[in-house]
Amino acid sequence: MSEALAEAPYPERLSARGFIARIAWRNLWRNPRRTWLTAGAIAFASLLVSASMSLQAGSYKTMVATATGLLYGQIQIIHPRYEDDQKLEYTLNHATETLRKLDALPGLVVAPRVEAFALVSAEERSFGGLLSGVDFDRELQAVTFFRKIAQGRLPQADDEILIGALMARNLNVRPADEIIFLGTAKEGGVAALAFTVAGIFQSGQAELDRTLSFARLSAVQNGFALGDEVHRFVISTQPERVADDVKRIQTVVDRSEDAWVRGWTEFLPDVVQAIELDRAMGRIMYGVLLLLVSFSVVNTFIMIVFERTREFGMLLGIGMQPGLIVRQTMLEAVFVWAVGVIFGLTLSLALVGYLAVSVLPVAGIQELADTFYIEDRIYPAVTPASLLAAPLVLLMGTQLAALAASGRIYRLRAVQAVRAE
Repeated sequence: MSEALAEAPYPERLSARGFIARIAWRNLWRNPRRTWLTAGAIAFASLLVSASMSLQAGSYKTMVATATGLLYGQIQIIHPRYEDDQKLEYTLNHATETLRKLDALPGLVVAPRVEAFALVSAEERSFGGLLSGVDFDRELQAVTFFRKIAQGRLPQADDEILIGALMARNLNVRPADEIIFLGTAKEGGVAALAFTVAGIFQSGQAELDRTLSFARLSAVQNGFALGDEVHRFVISTQPERVADDVKRIQTVVDRSEDAWVRGWTEFLPDVVQAIELDRAMGRIMYGVLLLLVSFSVVNTFIMIVFERTREFGMLLGIGMQPGLIVRQTMLEAVFVWAVGVIFGLTLSLALVGYLAVSVLPVAGIQELADTFYIEDRIYPAVTPASLLAAPLVLLMGTQLAALAASGRIYRLRAVQAVRAE
């Protein structure tokens, strides 16, 4: 029969295949309870995996936005040696011209910074710290770190400074008190700067609050004899556009200068590793769930084959080839899969849509979020992977399940099968 079908004209083959498909669909509803239970398992797996992957994707966006938006930006330009050895002399030259070129690129917010390690002291107390020279107007657009200060205000004059809460406590100073920075200028001379504390920040991260301080860019450049040089450009853009923007920036950065343009994945490897680890654990859990559902489908089709042994024997007796019977059984698996996936994805999209409106709070960062206006909620993100991963894996699983269960058909003998109880 299958040979005759293969040799028949195309319209007849199409009609015959449509007939087989209609028979396969009707066979499903000979036992509707079993069909709905199997489709329900597929729907539940699709719902759980799709919704969970959407929540994962949303949490990754929140994590990246928090990590990059707080202080570091999405893209940075630094001297190639500055990453491993933060010496004062590893600077980017002609900063004003480079800044002008970067400002001409649409969609970017660029903030230059200089950084110098120095000894900071107040009266009898002295501690080591990192003095950063920044353009506060640009920083307010590029990052969220400076948008809210615990005490005081942002520096407005070259002799004012913003320090961390732990540094202020260690030095026993408060706004309006004076502190002194002593360091080494670029050419080897002594850099001595006196500042009045304008404000105190509290990030919740002890290392930042203990060591960081921020003054106006021009004050630090002049104090450490840096001239028109900076140590890094911090650039704000959309995280999903980082790769394209890095290429755009590389076209305007002077190739004769030592400059390394890098995206956030290069200077925040801990965030990348955390995302990859969470993604790998999710894949394991999703794989186990989908495997269990596939095994339940195997059990369903084993029962189908056993219950319809006499029917298959009759079909074999009238000349139908085993392969055509197996094809019909696999079509039944496709239909069960389709019913389950349609219901599962519909429920998943409804759930994700609801969560996108109501949003989910992220435990543990409420205080930090209140301080620096960063996201404290997860917004689910529907991605192609979240919609397609579970259905495609389940399709493959149901087909393999139907094929494995139907292997018995090839071993059937028509006479024995018809007599089977």
